[in-house]
Amino acid sequence: MPTGRADAIAASFARQGLMQTFGASLVRVERGEVELAMPWSDGVTQQHGFFHGGVVGALADSACGYAALSMVGEGEAGLTAEYKINLLSPARGERLIAVGRVLKPGRTLIVAQGDVFTETAGTRKAVATMLMTLCVVRTLDHV
Repeated sequence: MPTGRADAIAASFARQGLMQTFGASLVRVERGEVELAMPWSDGVTQQHGFFHGGVVGALADSACGYAALSMVGEGEAGLTAEYKINLLSPARGERLIAVGRVLKPGRTLIVAQGDVFTETAGTRKAVATMLMTLCVVRTLDHV
């Protein structure tokens, strides 16, 4: 991982209002892979009590974005260009976990995959998978 990227990712995550609203946390940062988690709460559910599909997508989007950020240079970031998500199962559990990993790093485009799980009593269940393309941008003052 480029020098200082883990610190840059932590600082960027701390500035992300949506993740703060969700109560999400940065669990693990490695080169090309990031894990995020958030607790279940009434505020992030749909009418049947499952984590809302938009919340599932947002957590996976952020995990993939930070996985991309772990691979780019200083002053660069990966911004989401597009993604496709498959919701595999209703997302019911104590926590929602998203693991983003870079599949193909590039100078202008990065392809990443996000896998989302619920966790109850330490047992994980796959609930969604995402395939994402990010555009590498070089004009940001901070990431």
